Amino acid sequence: MLKNTEGLKCSARRRSEAATERAQSAIQRMQADEVEINFRSVAAQAGVSTAWLYKTKALRAAIMKARHTSPAAAGENPQHRQRLSQERIVATLRLRIKILEESNRTLTEQLESAYGRLAIPTTKPDSARRLHVNDVRVPMNSKKKLANYR
Repeated sequence: MLKNTEGLKCSARRRSEAATERAQSAIQRMQADEVEINFRSVAAQAGVSTAWLYKTKALRAAIMKARHTSPAAAGENPQHRQRLSQERIVATLRLRIKILEESNRTLTEQLESAYGRLAIPTTKPDSARRLHVNDVRVPMNSKKKLANYR
C-alpha cells in the first residue's frame, strides 16, 4: 500500500522555514535593541524551542556569533553580574524583613487587645456561677493598709 506523504513533508518544510524566519528576525531585533542574545532569549522572542535552535546549524552559528559580539555581553564582566545578583538578593531580603515586621506588629496589637478583653471581668453580678481559679478578679479595695503589712 502506497501512502501519499508529500502534503505532510510540504507542511513540515513550510513550518520550519517560518520558524527560521522568525528566529532570524528575532536575532536582528535583539541586535538592534542591544539586548543580550542567548539561545533562551531568542527562543522566547521567536516562539521556538531552544532544542530546535541548537539543532539548526545556521541559527546556532548566528546566535553563537551574536552572543559574543553583542554590546550587552561585551560590557558585562562576571564580577559586575555577581554584584548585581547580590544586590537583588539583599533587596529581596530587606523587603521580606519589612513585611514580616509589619505582620509581627499587627499580631502583637491583636494579642494585646485580646489580653485586654480577658482582663475585664466577664461574670455577671446576678450569675449563679461560682468563681473559678483562673477567673480574673478585680480587687475591690486597692489601697494598702498598714495592717496588711504586719
